[in-house]
Amino acid sequence: MTLNGIFSQKIKGVLMAAGVLAIAGFLSRILGFFRNALLAYFFGAGDVLDAYFLAFRLPDFFFNLLLFGAFSAGFVPVFIKLRQQDSEKAWKLTNDILNIALIVFAVFGAVFFVTAPWLLKLIAPGFEGEKMALAVKLSRVMFLQPVFLGVSVVFSGILQSTQRFLSYAMAPIFYNIGIIFGILVLNPKMGPIGLAWGVVIGAFLHMMVQYPAAKASGFKYRPVFSLRENGIKRIIHIIVPRSLSLILNQLSLVIMAGMASFLGSGRVSIFNFANDINSLILGVVAIPLGVAVFPVLAQYASKERFEEFSAAIIKTLRQLLFLMIPATTLFFVLRAQIVRLTLGYGKFDWVDTVLTIDTLGLFLAGLIFQGVLAIIMRAFFAIEDAKTPFWVLFFGILVSLAVSILLGPVMDVGALALAMSVGAVFNTIVLAFILEKRLKDLDFSLLFKPIMCLIVSSAVSAISAYGTLYFVVKYLNTHKVLHLIIQGGTAGLVGILVFIGMSMFFGIEEIRQLGSRLKFKGKIILPSLDEETHK
Repeated sequence: MTLNGIFSQKIKGVLMAAGVLAIAGFLSRILGFFRNALLAYFFGAGDVLDAYFLAFRLPDFFFNLLLFGAFSAGFVPVFIKLRQQDSEKAWKLTNDILNIALIVFAVFGAVFFVTAPWLLKLIAPGFEGEKMALAVKLSRVMFLQPVFLGVSVVFSGILQSTQRFLSYAMAPIFYNIGIIFGILVLNPKMGPIGLAWGVVIGAFLHMMVQYPAAKASGFKYRPVFSLRENGIKRIIHIIVPRSLSLILNQLSLVIMAGMASFLGSGRVSIFNFANDINSLILGVVAIPLGVAVFPVLAQYASKERFEEFSAAIIKTLRQLLFLMIPATTLFFVLRAQIVRLTLGYGKFDWVDTVLTIDTLGLFLAGLIFQGVLAIIMRAFFAIEDAKTPFWVLFFGILVSLAVSILLGPVMDVGALALAMSVGAVFNTIVLAFILEKRLKDLDFSLLFKPIMCLIVSSAVSAISAYGTLYFVVKYLNTHKVLHLIIQGGTAGLVGILVFIGMSMFFGIEEIRQLGSRLKFKGKIILPSLDEETHK
């Protein structure tokens, strides 16, 4: 079988799909850490990197504003239902959407290119002189990024709907490779502008790696489109409030970056570095599970099988929490080692490192809620409701801003991380309450007992890891990278083993299922969602 054939294969079963997405997500995050380590090494937390992150934020905001995330929320349930009825209409709808996206991104990209100086000054009034000029120069190059990603996200919607997850999972890896190419190859030759061109190359690779699988699914491009399709109207009905939700989220990040610009040089960089590390667990666990279960939820909703719909949500949340609760606690214990290993090189000094460690700890306070939110949001999208999440997120952002304004003067950049965590807690609790009221078969109280067992198991695991850190440090020089890896790795391994032992002691269902699937010479047998929800 050719490489394209492998990348175009369907992956059936939520856990299998989530596993593929998790592995690829982990590799992408590792590359992301390497990317950040290179940025920290060459530039430190200073003006150049502040300008780069701010310049990146504007086209990223523009991209999220118009399509990303919002597209899959609207496209997947509509495409799945339409394809069941008339496959030809489903592909015509896809072609129309892609052409509309190209036109919209080209027009808005030109407008943002011209207005970049005023927009950047608006969102980061603390930037002046050469720092602002560099940010404008970088952002204008980066406005090519949304054009390629706009096409790519249409391919992503096709691959999610047809369960061809491998190419979809590989796209972020190639995106990071492009950015790293910009840092290592283009930056030495072109200066900081090479960083921006690396982002553009990464976006192009993100698009191209998905095209063969989209074509194998049945997609054929035609340079024509129509706005009269009912499917487009249904997608827009979901996309508009979902886009507004993403605008709020991106606006929150932009405002936080703007506030960080007043807190001192390097604060924007530290906020972004800590947020990237915090997102590792989210990207490896919550997002893969959410992406994998979304087309299944959409199929259940299209057939009005809401008992199975509710069972799938509970099952997915149990799997999510089984992984995220212990992972978050261990990340918190090992955050100093993680930050030092990923960022503590070159011009990134000890003050920057300590501030990033503290900021990361406050980000982690809301990480589990962010993971649960990723699943609950997709449940709303599967029933074609994006308005409810929008209004909840709107008030959640107000809560975050209030916390950041109140605590910013006394907590430095850590206040911004804490504010994001408080907002995530608010959003998750309110949306879970609304979803449970709407679906009579959904009962979140079923999660109470396993959550309590997981919290106790994770607490014992964290204490064991913490004790191990201070035991092994007596025999190591943690100023050396290898010794720091040994310290963190040993503590992490002890924590994992203790968690597994505690899970077996409490008889947690997921640990029993994991053991039962390790059969036939170590092969992991992964059931489909239908098998899981009918157990």
